[in-house]
Amino acid sequence: MPSQYMTNRRRLVQGTGGLAAAGMLGSPAFMPPVVAQDGASPIRGGEAIVIWTSDFVSMDPIHSNGTTRAQIFDWLLAWRPNENGEFGPQPMLATEWEADDTGVTFTLREGVTFHDGSALTAEVVAWNIARMVQTETSFARNSLRAVDVDNPATVIDDLTVRVNLTRPSSAVLTSLSDIQLETPMVSMAAAEANGEEWLKANPVGTGPFKFESWTTGDSLRVVRNESYWQMGADGQPLPYLDAINYRIIISVATGFAELRAGTADWLRNIPGRDAPAAREIEHATLLDASLFGLKRRFFFNATIPPFQDNLALRQAFNYAIDRDAVALALGAGQGRAHPWEFSPGTIGFDESVPHFTYDPDRAVELLAESGVEMPLKTVMTVHSRDLDQQQAQIVQAMLGEIGVEVELDIVEDVAWGEQVRVNADFEFASQQGGTPSNPASTLQTLFEVDGEQGYARGEVPGLPELLQAADSTYDPAEQHDLYVEAQGLMHEAAWWCYMWFETGNVLLHNRVKGVHLLPNGESGIWGSLRESEWWIEE
Repeated sequence: MPSQYMTNRRRLVQGTGGLAAAGMLGSPAFMPPVVAQDGASPIRGGEAIVIWTSDFVSMDPIHSNGTTRAQIFDWLLAWRPNENGEFGPQPMLATEWEADDTGVTFTLREGVTFHDGSALTAEVVAWNIARMVQTETSFARNSLRAVDVDNPATVIDDLTVRVNLTRPSSAVLTSLSDIQLETPMVSMAAAEANGEEWLKANPVGTGPFKFESWTTGDSLRVVRNESYWQMGADGQPLPYLDAINYRIIISVATGFAELRAGTADWLRNIPGRDAPAAREIEHATLLDASLFGLKRRFFFNATIPPFQDNLALRQAFNYAIDRDAVALALGAGQGRAHPWEFSPGTIGFDESVPHFTYDPDRAVELLAESGVEMPLKTVMTVHSRDLDQQQAQIVQAMLGEIGVEVELDIVEDVAWGEQVRVNADFEFASQQGGTPSNPASTLQTLFEVDGEQGYARGEVPGLPELLQAADSTYDPAEQHDLYVEAQGLMHEAAWWCYMWFETGNVLLHNRVKGVHLLPNGESGIWGSLRESEWWIEE
């Protein structure tokens, strides 16, 4: 009898699979062509200036779950829409793949070399997969939970490698694509010659751009890879640009001023209050980019008081937040109240999922039930981004209305990561997050106690089992039901407080061409902006 997996795989090949199936299975043997924007011919040369509002943590992808610069690297797969606008895996370093319940066999692209001149081979891919799942400090391992840690990958021949699984996993193809920042291929030869610690500041990939320099808190500069494998519309190797300078400017207001002055080319997610002014800039265009939209939330530390072992207190904080007011004040027309982890368009999103509403009277009742001494004094750890600080001040005022005194601990990007993610040195903290491409991998990293983004560290009985079951099935309807049930458990535990959704945008200098707008109006991918396809037309 054929397995459920193979039944669904045949369904996809026959063209009747749904969106979820298209995102999980199949092995198309094509790379979507690069199409010149508006019929124009790409121009080679020039340097683009990109404003980035978060600092880079490490240039070695497995040691950073932040914004390691994607254009230095390639992945086995690209995550792209098909002709129907449905996202799914497409070829990148792998040209074909075959999956079954115990693994995925990849056929590699021939003739690809790393920036140090070493070749991409099955041995190199197997080494990469092994270091992703066997390195204790690797963030990638949390996205590859179904990979066999004892036998991660098998070399079949020089250009064929099999990734071994201990169970079926609907998320494995997503996790090995360029939407997962931690899983590109790095040079084995560079690691062996210089040591893996060296890779943290000296990235060596196969991507369209090569690393040139990085100054923490200031900038990252990459330059053209002259021997890149992918061709542009002019029949020559990508990229078109000579270089890109990623300027690290935490303040969106400062970045916006740079775009207005014409001294930068690209900025993501300007606040709604600045949108009217942005539309008046003659040399720039404000693009809708829903995929860059961000969920805004805060969460509690399960390892220390006052929220540890105090469900009533966590619930009180959730009921104290007027989400409509927060979205109106901060979104300025580019935000909406959003009390869920899932977003519309994601498998598992269902408005029937229980959620918290604004009920200050109930919040006061729960505070009394919690047994904490009033007035409660607590500390909220907040990223130093402008909007995060403004949001924290609103939360501070709303909690003040129920008798809670909140002190704000404002920290910059790297310090936030150390304090919250690494050391658990906080009481409650705010965070922004995107829409998951595949909830199976994202939720396991977010809600399991040892997940790479499980910053709350709160144990929810039954949740890991539900998430693993959702990852192990290839039936979209069954996945949906499991996610709905999982969200119910998440709501009951109340470790997270979801507030609002900030609609995404990109402010782009008009001299930059070739920026892809995807069929549903979304622009780019969080980790892969496809800068190799940009060009400058002065």
